[in-house]
Amino acid sequence: MGNNNSHWNVANKTNTRMNIRQTSIDCYNKIKSEGLLSKMRLKVYEAILKKAPCTSGEAFATMTTKENQISQSRARFTELRDLGVIYEVRNRRCTITGVNVIEWDLTDRLPVNIKKTKKTKKQKVNDVLIKLRALYKNKNDSTVNDWKLIADLIKNI
Repeated sequence: MGNNNSHWNVANKTNTRMNIRQTSIDCYNKIKSEGLLSKMRLKVYEAILKKAPCTSGEAFATMTTKENQISQSRARFTELRDLGVIYEVRNRRCTITGVNVIEWDLTDRLPVNIKKTKKTKKQKVNDVLIKLRALYKNKNDSTVNDWKLIADLIKNI
């Protein structure tokens, strides 16, 4: 992940909060250097990084007008959550909109590649049941990765 703290310097210049976790900075640097997020997702991710934890309105308020016009879609937050790079902290009143909304924060994880399938919900449930039965049969030989696979299958239902 390197020792590139270019964002840290940018953060200090723009009067953002100083308590950004180093793991979040390292993760951001890797995501940016390896191009792991699309351009619009990265803009929203950077806005969250500047203000985290924050609401979507508070994040968008940190963006330039041009970035905001390009990226202002609440869908980016759901996409980033599904990729595992942000998470829902709690519901609270937004300082920008005055409405009770979700507060978001960064994880210390890189984006996961979620594969979309065209399976029905019933087919997905059946797949999980098949995997659980196999795992039960081989319970003495199961690994953490086996359980993670089951968890991912359940999340995708």
